[in-house]
Amino acid sequence: MPTPQKYQAAAGTRWRIQYRDPTGTRRTKTGFKTKKQADHWAAENLLERSTGTWVDPEKGKATIGALGARWMRMQTHLKPSTINLTEGQWNAHVKPRWGDTPVREITTPDVQAWVSVEIDSGPSTVLGAHAILAKILDLAVDERRLATNPARGVKLPKKGKGVNVYLTAEQLRALVDECSVNGDLIFLLGTVGLRWGEAAALRVKDVDFDRRRISITRNAVTVNQDVIMGTPKTGELRSVSVPSEVLAKLKERANGKSPDELLWHRANGQPLLKLTGSSFFHGAVKRRMAADPDFPRLSPHGLRHVAAGLMVSSGANVKVVQRQMGHSSAVETLNRYADLFDGDLDAVADRMDEILGSASNARQMKKEATPDNSESGL
Repeated sequence: MPTPQKYQAAAGTRWRIQYRDPTGTRRTKTGFKTKKQADHWAAENLLERSTGTWVDPEKGKATIGALGARWMRMQTHLKPSTINLTEGQWNAHVKPRWGDTPVREITTPDVQAWVSVEIDSGPSTVLGAHAILAKILDLAVDERRLATNPARGVKLPKKGKGVNVYLTAEQLRALVDECSVNGDLIFLLGTVGLRWGEAAALRVKDVDFDRRRISITRNAVTVNQDVIMGTPKTGELRSVSVPSEVLAKLKERANGKSPDELLWHRANGQPLLKLTGSSFFHGAVKRRMAADPDFPRLSPHGLRHVAAGLMVSSGANVKVVQRQMGHSSAVETLNRYADLFDGDLDAVADRMDEILGSASNARQMKKEATPDNSESGL
């Protein structure tokens, strides 16, 4: 272990350590007020080098802005919509706060204060911004700029569970009738459970009218005012069933179109943009709410929940709902729609009552049929 050396500084006597890093480069650490402090640092530095946890102090001078820009360029595996969201959070929350900060100067208390107080937004935004900073600092750890990630382990807000909104079949029909245009699209979303982008990407050839099936092979994602075609959200292709009444409307929509033509498109032939608050759909919802006090407020995405509710009401089991909705697992389906399957629990209890009652009756009948030998003296 290197021996501390005394030297004179403007502030008085100080101690320094000369050592070699794992690459063999000669380095000097200065500014220790006492020999004991220098010895302690030298021992820790030797341990870090021997255990492979040593980090280059010069590399720690890199700023989050520089690392973050490089990290953003590496996210080529993300879908366009995710990249757009990530860039927005980086520019709005992470870069303004941390862009000029060297990675070695970031502390866990600083990050905690940022996520707890400084980001004036909801839990979703806080979680997204924190995830970006944490991943950039993960990169810093991988590159030996930091020994540990100060963003890991902080307390984060919990994202509230959304409330699913369901419609009855009658309410859905009323909403479809209320739509001035593309009512067949709303009928499809509310019964089959497609995501908006999956429906917007449908071509005539994706519908098998004989088998009553739709093949989900693409997803139309709105990024600003552009629509980018990509793979479905889970990355897996799937086939979903379509009720006959909905299929009839799709057949009308497909009449006269070529196999590669979109079922729904804008006037310029491009895929539909994601619906905004001023769309025909939101106008139809407002009119239904005015006409029916029991009609709930819902979004286009909420039609997926409507479809799930109608499927469960029809008797579909969780595996069927999972496949239809395109969830990655039945666990995801159960977690999202546990309230819809409460009736199954009641059915189980009723069936158990029947089984236990039958067993009790059989036991009583057997007991009554067996002679009481105690009175015969045997």
